[in-house]
Amino acid sequence: MSSTSDERKTILIVGAGLGGLALAQLLQQEFSSSIQVIVFERDAGENVRDQGYFITINQMGTDVLKRIATVNDVFSHPSTMSYSQYQLKLANKSMNVILESTSDEMNIINRGLLRRSLLKNIDVQWNKRFVSYKILDDGVEVYFEDGSRVQGTLLVGCDGAKSLVRTQLIPDLQGNYAGVIHVAGTIEHNEELRQIKQLVSNSLVQVYGDQGYSLFLVSTGQLWLWSLSWPSADRIETEISLTQLLDKVRTNFANEEFVRLIQLSSSICLNTLPIYSFPPLKVNPFQNNSRVTLLGDAAHLMTPHRGMGANTAFADAFDLIDVIRSGHTKSSLANYEEKMFKRGFQAVRDSLETTRITHMLGVPARIRDYIIWFLHYSIALKNLISMPFSWYWQEKTKN
Repeated sequence: MSSTSDERKTILIVGAGLGGLALAQLLQQEFSSSIQVIVFERDAGENVRDQGYFITINQMGTDVLKRIATVNDVFSHPSTMSYSQYQLKLANKSMNVILESTSDEMNIINRGLLRRSLLKNIDVQWNKRFVSYKILDDGVEVYFEDGSRVQGTLLVGCDGAKSLVRTQLIPDLQGNYAGVIHVAGTIEHNEELRQIKQLVSNSLVQVYGDQGYSLFLVSTGQLWLWSLSWPSADRIETEISLTQLLDKVRTNFANEEFVRLIQLSSSICLNTLPIYSFPPLKVNPFQNNSRVTLLGDAAHLMTPHRGMGANTAFADAFDLIDVIRSGHTKSSLANYEEKMFKRGFQAVRDSLETTRITHMLGVPARIRDYIIWFLHYSIALKNLISMPFSWYWQEKTKN
């Protein structure tokens, strides 16, 4: 591989997930004349695997996505729900709201729609299963299962939770089972479920049930999305029947509308999916070599209970552009990895803590509920006490 300074550089991206495609789009927009971007994906085609339901994009993720021209239409699509502010609600098993707060901008976006937008005009080589890489004097060579190989200036592993690029780069960094499994589904807005309709209006809702069960609810355009998760010692993905699922909901939640929510769902994934996470590391494990790096779940796998996975991947992509812009030196790549590590593993820690609190059992769960109860009534008492003073101040300012 030639090392002349006027040669067009080649960035190799393994993995056509949201993070890898966002990086490809940002690179192509800014460096189309000087950098060739090639994405390699193990799937045989775009529609081989289900891309999931909806994802929540916070301010950080939104800022990055709005820089990508092909994504502009996603934010105005009828299925996208955009909030300048939205409510976070905690509810008990009877569907009574026990605590709520207001958060900043959020967009709820169909994952498949977003991926299709990110795929536009990107050179994706499908059915390319990564095997290994070799660092050269002036680049990196990547080997695939079909016997082919390709050389580039920089390799970015965006190949998700079970990243093979990471396995070679940092062999000891692997995901651990978080002790929780989940199933998910969608249902069209249903007037029969009046309490749920009121509960999810402009809100993200977390419902605490018995025995560590938790139900997540959010409204997405014409659909409600739900995800049911619970503690389990068995990490093996298995399929449960609808009857078994309904029994779990009926046993651990005290409002029949939760049962009807499942019964009336138009789409349900009955495979119990185990949730994995990296350990909450405090020491940066990245061993910079100037030719190979990681992004997204490949770099900082986390549980989904804070909704941070895709958002941190988009932030990684944005920061990596600065590395390319500055000339891609060993020092600049090390700076990227340090920044990515701090942000990513803070999200790993926060997500693990939320997962732990959400699925508490026994005495810890009761203590959690007492704390929430105390906060709920403390806020109510504070508002009640402040009402006369607010009235007095309003009258005083009028005069």
